[in-house]
Amino acid sequence: MSKLTLLKEPYVDITLDKDTNVIYAKWIGFLRPDDVKKGCAFMTKYIKEKDIKSHLSDHRSLKVLSKEVQDFLTKEWFPEVEKVGLTKVGAVVADDVFAAATVNKVNAEAKVGRLTINMFNSETECTKWLLN
Repeated sequence: MSKLTLLKEPYVDITLDKDTNVIYAKWIGFLRPDDVKKGCAFMTKYIKEKDIKSHLSDHRSLKVLSKEVQDFLTKEWFPEVEKVGLTKVGAVVADDVFAAATVNKVNAEAKVGRLTINMFNSETECTKWLLN
């Protein structure tokens, strides 16, 4: 796997797997709404410019998502990235039950047309699904 670092911040590491053209985001800690919006805006622009179809969102280092972050993702970001061509989002969920519960809630509430969102317990399973 040949990864290219696209953005590195205290709250997120965004990379591209050059072999598979999957964009990865590893979210870290308690996310502030402004940080999530910055990271997502960066990915939206990159997804559109490079015609990316699959995204792996790694939540294993994530703490609980606030209601504001949950609403942003479900009502704004998922519909936006679907419009620019993203077709699959795979989330690798945290071991922390509270963090996992908020991610599950976001994914259950996401109202998107052709964008498919699935959750996984391992990066290997998630990547396999994204590439099928």
